Amino acid sequence: MITRGGKSKNAGVKAMLEEFRIASTTGGGYLQFADRVPLDPDLPIESFRVQVSDDHLSASGKVDAGYVPSHPAKLFADMAAKWSGWPGELVWESLEGEFQLRCTHDGLGHIAIRVELRSGPMLDDWQVMATVMTEAGQLETIAQQAASFFGHA
Repeated sequence: MITRGGKSKNAGVKAMLEEFRIASTTGGGYLQFADRVPLDPDLPIESFRVQVSDDHLSASGKVDAGYVPSHPAKLFADMAAKWSGWPGELVWESLEGEFQLRCTHDGLGHIAIRVELRSGPMLDDWQVMATVMTEAGQLETIAQQAASFFGHA
């Protein structure tokens, strides 16, 4: 932010997170969210960019939120609320099906986030799958970052 005379130019405007990354606890992989449209988290989200990276793999795509804002912030909040474990999978999928998250907990504090990213809804579109590992102790921070990035609208 630009400051003038000790005061922020954007005083009173809620801080926003322009991107956030979930770094894998195994290897150098990550899941990153960026390029939110519109930037203001108080406005309903229209789209965002997601990138997944793992050993010898990197893929990114634009995810359209649709007319009913759709984003995974609630999934991350649910995971944080259930930090001690949950049965089966917690799943979130975009409206067009180009992005899906499948999350499991091993009961020992290790969280597997299975990322599926497609270039489109057709069977012949490319598809990438990778798993990003995190720890139960990181879920609250991830949920807070997701809420800041995706907003509450």
